[in-house]
Amino acid sequence: MPGMARGSLTLGIDSATPFLSLALWSPEAGLLASRHEEVGRGHTARILVEIERLFQQCARRPGELQAIVVGIGPGSYTGLRVGVATAKGLSRALSIPLWGCDTLAAIAFTALQEGETGAAVLDARRGNVYAGIYRKKGVELATISDPRKLPRSTLIAERSDLRIIERRAPDAGYIASSASRRLSPRPLYL
Repeated sequence: MPGMARGSLTLGIDSATPFLSLALWSPEAGLLASRHEEVGRGHTARILVEIERLFQQCARRPGELQAIVVGIGPGSYTGLRVGVATAKGLSRALSIPLWGCDTLAAIAFTALQEGETGAAVLDARRGNVYAGIYRKKGVELATISDPRKLPRSTLIAERSDLRIIERRAPDAGYIASSASRRLSPRPLYL
């Protein structure tokens, strides 16, 4: 809706994984547009171009943003820095708030069914994973276990009852819609 005033949009950004995930979300209309693409380590070259395409996709302007929410990891050190630095730059340029969102929660949100509990996992190399355990309740996600780094074998031994969710793009719509939680945008390096 091109005539909407400033304050009606939130931009969600995540670059902590091999995916670049972006979304525009409105409290009135919900998810307006989203994009995710596996870019490997190409976040730096793609992030601003893809943000611009996202706005074009739904005929909106950055000046309509009320907030930005960025995935804070855990994940790739370089990827996290690209996303957080971009979000900070846009936030400062537009004089709007910047919040954070747990990347593993955004991954879990893509796969969990209502009432299901699962472990969202990212490779942390050398047999280790970053893992968080979540339970889906409607459009909300409850954190059962905060993100931590541990051997994959330990996670499987401790929680063989859980579905492991991995190799998925974070849901940037979930990230954008989490602005009301007002989580710090400080990266989570484990």
